[in-house]
Amino acid sequence: MSAGVRHALRSCGLMLAVLIAPAAHADVSVSVVGNQAFAQIALPASSGIIDADVTITFDSPANLSPASLNLTAQVIHPHDPVLRARLPACVPLDCVAIDPAFPLLITVEPPAVPWLFHSGFEADEETSGLLAFLNTYEIEIHTPDLDCAASAAGEHCPATQYRLFKAPVDGPFADYTQDVLKGSVRARGRGGSFSQFLIVADQRVALSVELEKSVLLQARIIAAMLDGVLSGELLGLLADVQVAVTLNDFGTAIARVDALIQTVAANAGTGVANYWSADRGSVNDAGEIEALAWSLRYTLVRLQDGT
Repeated sequence: MSAGVRHALRSCGLMLAVLIAPAAHADVSVSVVGNQAFAQIALPASSGIIDADVTITFDSPANLSPASLNLTAQVIHPHDPVLRARLPACVPLDCVAIDPAFPLLITVEPPAVPWLFHSGFEADEETSGLLAFLNTYEIEIHTPDLDCAASAAGEHCPATQYRLFKAPVDGPFADYTQDVLKGSVRARGRGGSFSQFLIVADQRVALSVELEKSVLLQARIIAAMLDGVLSGELLGLLADVQVAVTLNDFGTAIARVDALIQTVAANAGTGVANYWSADRGSVNDAGEIEALAWSLRYTLVRLQDGT
């Protein structure tokens, strides 16, 4: 392909992005400042306007823009059987449920279209022009439509049942909560790849949630491309967590999770793959393991605090 044709295609792609994006995101306004993306969401629903502010903070992003991020949102029915089937099974049936006050599904699905958003002028722009990042991103969803449960002074909501759930597009949801803070509800989590997000009310027993998260983390470590020594070290730390939990020694369990997170971070980019790109050509093992570990830590802190 000649340089002239390639330039024309790039220009056409940029024009299409400018023309299409406002129509597709009429009720979702997205902006980017440095390594952060901000989205303001206001969608009409039967109960009124559903409001949310989303902040995504990256470690080391490339080609970050509203178009390359492709964040969308939609109002859903809290009792949609297809959506409910994607939530964890539990007894009673509605122990993990979508609050009718905030029936919002947020999707972040960066497009894998080389050259479409590439200008060639940004210093951090990769050749493909696709969104890419290292390690994890932190996502916070803040909504005034939900109330933080009453708690002691401070910014945290230790007694709240609200959690941040994450899923592959059309796949099963899992708890990725890293923290829940006041104002009215600000749910935070991490990820090493992109997906769909919900805030749900989770009434499951904390010990069962801890076990589920440990199993998911163990499976993710085993699936990662790690050498035997590093894999054994991480699995050993996770085994220590479970021993400590059976002894109700949550302080030790938290310390072992912290050591696991630090070990992954120390080996990210060398012993652990830590790169994600919108072309989906690489697997971000470090980001995915860290995201699950941070969420496990959150549950252990709740157990330690008796909340």
